[in-house]
Amino acid sequence: MIRAGNLLMMILIVWLVNQWLVAPFLDAAGIIRPFDLLSFLLLVFSVVATAAAANIINDIVDQETDRINKPEKLIINRFIPEIQAKYAYKILVGLGSLSALILSILLHSIYFFLITAVFNGLLWFYSQRYKQQFLVGNIVVAFLGAGLIFYVWLFDLLVIIQDPISNARLEPVMGMMTEVILIYAAFAFLSSLIREVIKDMEDLKGDFKTGCRTISVVLGLSVTTKMVWILIVTLTLLIVWWQILLFNNGAQAAFGFLFVTDSLLLISAMQLANQSDQQRFKRSSTLMKLVMLTGILSIAFIHL
Repeated sequence: MIRAGNLLMMILIVWLVNQWLVAPFLDAAGIIRPFDLLSFLLLVFSVVATAAAANIINDIVDQETDRINKPEKLIINRFIPEIQAKYAYKILVGLGSLSALILSILLHSIYFFLITAVFNGLLWFYSQRYKQQFLVGNIVVAFLGAGLIFYVWLFDLLVIIQDPISNARLEPVMGMMTEVILIYAAFAFLSSLIREVIKDMEDLKGDFKTGCRTISVVLGLSVTTKMVWILIVTLTLLIVWWQILLFNNGAQAAFGFLFVTDSLLLISAMQLANQSDQQRFKRSSTLMKLVMLTGILSIAFIHL
């Protein structure tokens, strides 16, 4: 119900962005990071609790669709009563918001609490309304995927810019750091968008019967497949461009590792070409999750 695998991936993203992407730039600028373990754990918990709550409310709302598309994976009212699931959702939203509030107090920045509140609101509206609308739900999920990268970045940035000395030291590396953050945020947005559209293709039968107006329902599988291919080409060009920048700046380890991501992306696209195999969408969706994982893991290789 809470999708532990996805939550572990989020924890990995938070750690990689904070410790392997942002930290080296701050160290190069001679900035002492004023954060302790408690602050970092509060950041992680606010992210995980918010995501877990979103997974629960989606399972509650999607019962009718899941009964058609994935009856074997139906949890609500099969293993867990709906009323208990709703209590769990409210508790997790409350704990995630409380963690963000404490973090805001510790770091003297209300933005952590406000961002968490916005995320909770978007995820609730997504489950209740957006995911049933044409393209809107897909874009919301993709936006939140990119938003996680920015949220972790702000964990350091919002406090540092309050100190005039640290802010002055940050200026020489700010441009390059922002460029790298934008690249990985764009990667997160596109890869999340592609995977969400493929999942809609996989769930076409149930979405159609329950009246959802997803891309695959409105445009059909053929047109949607072509749209996914265009998005995959766009994502591939982004990765290749980033690989060129990495190679030119001496980051050969990250440059080489991203060929794994390139290969997985190509295989995922090829799965969609097999029109006779109904399992192709599931395999393509799984491969896109590996694309997201390996793409984010490349962060650890940048400074090797």
